[in-house]
Parts: sequence; C-alpha cells; structure tokens
Amino acid sequence: MTIKELFKQVSFEELCPQLKSYVKTYDVFGKDLVEHLYLFREAYDRLRLLKPSGQLDSYIDKMQQNGVAVHKEVEVICYDDSDKGNIDLSFDLEGSWEYNLSLELVLPKDKTISLATLAALCLWQLTYDNWSDYQEESRIERALNPPKPSNKYEVALESLENSIYKRQTPKLFLPKFKKDRLMRCKILPAGFSERMIHKCLNGDDRKNRSKRKRTYRQEKRKEFLKRMGNRQAVVDKFTMEGSSFTEGSCDYLLHVENGERIRFRSPLIEHALDYIYTSMADYCVLPPVAKFKEAITFVVFKKGQVASSLEIDNFKKHVEELLSCSVIYGQVESDVHETEVTLLMFNR
Repeated sequence: MTIKELFKQVSFEELCPQLKSYVKTYDVFGKDLVEHLYLFREAYDRLRLLKPSGQLDSYIDKMQQNGVAVHKEVEVICYDDSDKGNIDLSFDLEGSWEYNLSLELVLPKDKTISLATLAALCLWQLTYDNWSDYQEESRIERALNPPKPSNKYEVALESLENSIYKRQTPKLFLPKFKKDRLMRCKILPAGFSERMIHKCLNGDDRKNRSKRKRTYRQEKRKEFLKRMGNRQAVVDKFTMEGSSFTEGSCDYLLHVENGERIRFRSPLIEHALDYIYTSMADYCVLPPVAKFKEAITFVVFKKGQVASSLEIDNFKKHVEELLSCSVIYGQVESDVHETEVTLLMFNR
C-alpha cells in the first residue's frame, strides 16, 4: 500500500483526533495549530487530489548524488499499542509530495496498526515544511529567497534594519563577501569565546544610557513599521486590480484599533465557498463573538472558477450568522492556485 492509497482510505475526520495529539506534543508550533486544524484539512485534500510520481525530484536527486540512500519504500515502526499513536517511520518524509505519495508502506506483520493513526503520522510529516506543493510557499524557499518589500512601510523597515546592521555591527562580525552582507549575515572570528557568541547574536549588553535609549527607539520603530506594513499589504490586496473594492475605500483599515486576519483556501474546484465555510465553522476556533464588531470577507477566485450568485449569497449569509457581526463582502478574479478567502475581523 502506498501513502496515496492510504490517504484514499482514510477521511480527515477519522485521523483528526490523532493529529491533535501530534500537534499538542510539539510546543514549537504553539496554540495556533491546535485551534486552526483547517490548515491540515486543506493540505490533506491537496494530497488526496495530487498524482503520485516515482520520479526523483531535485532534492532527492541531490541527496542521491551525495551518497545518501534513496528509498522506494518506508517501514512503519510500532513501539507499542498503535491506538496510542506509538508508531514512527523508518525515515522522515522529505522532498516533493508527489515523490512521497508513491512510497510503499511496509507494515509490521505481528501487529495491527490503525490506518487513521498511520495517516495522521504521514500527514504530520508531510506538512512539517509547507502546507502545499507550491514551491514559492515552502518555508525553506521563503527563507532563502525572502520576498521584496511591496509598500512604503516594508521599504522603510528594510532600510532601518540595513542601517542598524551596517552601522552598529562590529567589523569583527561582518563577512568579507558583499552577497553575505546583503543578507545581513554575521560571522564569528577564529578563537571566539562564549561571550563573543552572545555579543554576535544579541549585541553588546554593556551599553550606556544613550545607546540603550537608541535600541529602545529602534525596536519601537520596527514594531510600528511591521504592523503598518502588514496592514498596508491587506489594503493593497483588497483593492487589487479588478476588485469590487475601489482604490482608497479600505484605507481606514490602516488605523483600526485592533484586528485579526485568517486566510482559508479550497483545493476543491466545485463548491469552493462551501468547503471554506466548513473550514471556518468546524476546523477553526474563531475569536469570541463580542471581541470584534466588524468583519470583511474578501474572496479571490481562481480564474474561470467564479462561484454562482446563489452560492455567493449563501456564503455571505452563513458567515454573518457565524460571526454575529456586520460583514462587508468583496471579491476579485485573479491568477491564484486556489480559491481563497481572507477573513478580517476588527474594531475601528
């Protein structure tokens, strides 16, 4: 049985209880993933729709060239009673989703393993790096190729961080190559000490009053620019070309008191809005009803997949009933991988 065949036999509802236990075990992911299981649901449906490929992707091919063994099958290791989730795979699922879906699962002959538990483990490992098979959304890809600033606040933030790096980093820690300096890298000289490591990573804590005040002002400035940059990015998205929102109609969002934004997507082509509403209602812990007084629901339809007016009207009605507040609706048709909905809840 391949991993793809396993996913076809198990529904997301069946593996959800075991998946929650995996998420709660790893504190590094925080509370958000326990509350927002819709991310795993979206990923699981993408995997079920994806066609497996036994061909080696660039990552696996590079591993093979470096002498790392490449497997066509993965062994399931059972430590105890499988109902408790005490199972593991003989190696981590790395590389493309298409390649991993084609791997054969070798089950132990002397023990019975719950398929739901095994599917939850495979889903957990496959989503460790990214929620989709789109390369530009990989955490590693974003780290190696960070997006360029798209608005004036992001430009100002990058300029400030570059200035701090160039003017306040001791020359001892600056790399020789220009490309490394552009990435704001730091190096440790030969014969470094523990004190030197601390100074390189956290800066010199032996500062006089004026330098402490400068650091405080810079941190406050960075917090402001990050917050305003995120808000401006939301405004730019809501008023993109072809949107039902006109330019300038959402500028008030730059000055809201507080807010919370969640993005939902639908791997399914048909009834995408119904799928997204189910994610909102059943797999996402929304803020308390009285916390926010207004909300915006902005739908970005994939080109050629705009929902019918009846489906849109039902979606609006259900979202208003779910949030129990005033909801403003907007939409646009764009070149995106999947239909997506941005839910923004706020107080003016």
